[in-house]
Amino acid sequence: MIKSLLSKALLLIPFISHHALAEPIVWKIYDNHRQFYVLGSIHAGEKEMFPLPQAFLSQWKKADALVVEANILQHNAPTTQNNKPPYTQETLNNEQLEKLKTIAESLSLPYKLLTSQPPWLTATYLQLTLAKQLNLSTDQGIDYVLLKRAEEQHIPIKSLESVEYQLSLLQNLPHNGNGMLVETIDHWQQTKASLQCLVDVWKQGDSEKFTTLFNDTQYDPETNEALIFARNRHWAETLTQSPDYQSGRFMVVVGAFHLIGEQGLPALMKQAGFTVERITKGTTAKCEDWETISQSSS
Repeated sequence: MIKSLLSKALLLIPFISHHALAEPIVWKIYDNHRQFYVLGSIHAGEKEMFPLPQAFLSQWKKADALVVEANILQHNAPTTQNNKPPYTQETLNNEQLEKLKTIAESLSLPYKLLTSQPPWLTATYLQLTLAKQLNLSTDQGIDYVLLKRAEEQHIPIKSLESVEYQLSLLQNLPHNGNGMLVETIDHWQQTKASLQCLVDVWKQGDSEKFTTLFNDTQYDPETNEALIFARNRHWAETLTQSPDYQSGRFMVVVGAFHLIGEQGLPALMKQAGFTVERITKGTTAKCEDWETISQSSS
């Protein structure tokens, strides 16, 4: 959610056409008046994730707008200052604090700074730093690259929500996001393996493993509802009912986990009467480390 090293040359890479052996999942969601081409984003990526599927790129040339969660290119982004308690040092028990200290050392993050932050922000720092350690960059995230390209080509950009709203979601999580942090540190090895696996699963378009990953990396029900399911319902309602989307061709790019299952955006759009088709083919991704850890913890 919370998103420069990416060169102009790399910004062109997604738009070079060639056939891949396997492709990330692209959905076509449509009725008689409008078409949505939906691609799941990983917000921190790598150059091997490009070029994007031809099924998506061929429609990009005819798009009326790019639709994203929030336009992260906009200036005057909100800061995380003036956060309210309780802070991490108050919400974790001694055993969890020791785990956090060990993780912080492995990521070269200042432990005292982490404990003085609200839990949701501590969890965010851990996850973003882990992504960087795994050579994933927010500047190569799918949404960032496509936003830059749309900006350069003067393609209209529509946002389903604001960056300010996303920050307020985190700031108002139950127990200040402690469930998000506890899940992260209590299952740290699985978190690392899941992130590595996620990139491979995305590239291969492995829908079965995507669903398993999604189910295995859930937070507590209240946090899941706030960060994923409630937003999915709001986005489906917006795309279905807003005057902005009553006709045209739209390229929709939202977090990949928002597209999974009966509460995912494609399923909700189908319930609203749209025709939903997957227009890319995938293969089985190999995630041996993640599978080993998942089996041992089950």
